[in-house]
Amino acid sequence: MPGARNPDPEYVAARRVLLDAFAALGTHRKAVVLVGAQAIYLHVGEGDLAVAPYTTDGDLAIDPRKLDDEPALAVALTAAGFKLAVRPGTWTMSEAQIDLLVPASLGGAGRRGARLGVHGAEV
Repeated sequence: MPGARNPDPEYVAARRVLLDAFAALGTHRKAVVLVGAQAIYLHVGEGDLAVAPYTTDGDLAIDPRKLDDEPALAVALTAAGFKLAVRPGTWTMSEAQIDLLVPASLGGAGRRGARLGVHGAEV
């Protein structure tokens, strides 16, 4: 995060939307793991990186075996103000993006869209 006293507004928006996504997922949080650049920056901080020490999106891996049947993921995210922007799995809010990812070994048959039982294949 560039300049702890004056963080980049895009970084602030991305982190806020990430926190909003965790809140929206409610009881499903037990099935979610923060991955991608947000996870790296959370654990290592700025350091001596050759790239910007922040990202404007969030990546959340889902373990479908740990999901509850209710509320439906799409219903929970939509109720919190998210919109499905790219099918499958890319949700937006306030121009910030959250990608819901499922490991290939847990996603079921097919190349795109994990098979998440009652939650469908486009979440």
